[in-house]
Amino acid sequence: MRFCFLLVLAFAPLARAADLPDGLYAEFSTPRGDFVCELFADKVPLPVTSFVGLTEGTLAPRNGQPYYSGLRWYRVVPNFVIQSGDPDHDAHVDVDDPGTPYTYPDQFVPGVHHDAIGVLSMANAGPDTNSCEFFLTLRDTNRLNYLHSVFGRVVRGLDVLPKIEPDDAFTLRILRIGDAARAFRADQAAFDALLAQAKRYTGADEPGPAAHFDDPDTLLPVDPPRAKYFNLKLANFERTTGLKVYARVFAKSPSEEEDSAPGVYMRGLATRLGTAKRGVLAVYFADEDDWRLWIGDDVVSTFLGREPADGDLGEDGALHDAKTAFLEAAIAEGNAAYAEQQQAAPADRQPPPGQRIKLQTDAVLDGVLLKLERLVTPQGEGS
Repeated sequence: MRFCFLLVLAFAPLARAADLPDGLYAEFSTPRGDFVCELFADKVPLPVTSFVGLTEGTLAPRNGQPYYSGLRWYRVVPNFVIQSGDPDHDAHVDVDDPGTPYTYPDQFVPGVHHDAIGVLSMANAGPDTNSCEFFLTLRDTNRLNYLHSVFGRVVRGLDVLPKIEPDDAFTLRILRIGDAARAFRADQAAFDALLAQAKRYTGADEPGPAAHFDDPDTLLPVDPPRAKYFNLKLANFERTTGLKVYARVFAKSPSEEEDSAPGVYMRGLATRLGTAKRGVLAVYFADEDDWRLWIGDDVVSTFLGREPADGDLGEDGALHDAKTAFLEAAIAEGNAAYAEQQQAAPADRQPPPGQRIKLQTDAVLDGVLLKLERLVTPQGEGS
């Protein structure tokens, strides 16, 4: 019975898709209208294979139907995301075993970001815990980069997304346009082959002195655990690119002895953390409300926009100016986001002071990652 169902999905007339370029697409039919996502099968085949298999019934069929049957939008956060993917969501809320069909590792691609409304990405419970749940962004949310695997983008019907309401039911079908899309396999053998090749998470599970991120004075909000998420993000970035980015937020600035000359403290910490040559270290000191950056020698060009010349690395050189401009812009971005949250929140539920540091950290680290991606992303390539 499922075989016949798949034939209908694969070969039904696609009048509405006639003008789409060749590719693999997912069509969402909702009470508010339909929208179509391009699936990035060439860039991130693992999440795409899972998504297609759960839609078409070739992976983890449920009660004789494709797993993605009877879906609804059970999480709708205006100006953030809409989420679905678990047909038994109500039964799995607040239980240790969410009932997911399987789990698989993250798959990230430099240049593929949560940078606009309509980005299709995997929900998870931490590194390598992807399963069935997915979400679509309702705005740019680059802070989710390297935490969630982007695997598609809305190419038609973008205006439908903000209209979605909680508990709206919807249906999915895969559109296979062109020979390559029709040949794309999403069965157990194809999934297992991709799974065997996947890179696994090897970073620290928690922030700490040797981890990618540390907040020893608990300056950041802990519910949810922001320091943990920053640590996972930076470890995932290194897993994907091989480039090290470490960050610290401290309550107090270095002592006079530690900070005896410009760059001495940051060089020493960068050396201990392995970012002195090919990496970046970002540090915040709360007592002086001060951010500092150490840019490794091998990645200076990403901040200068060119190869360094004589004098660029001096105390008042071009690199100093580039770092200053970068940090000023990132701090302003974080402060603006904090002011926006303050304005939107009721007077008795204002965001805590640590949220301002969190938003600045978002802006600093996201900016650093975007710059370093240039070393591993062909010019112009992206989502």
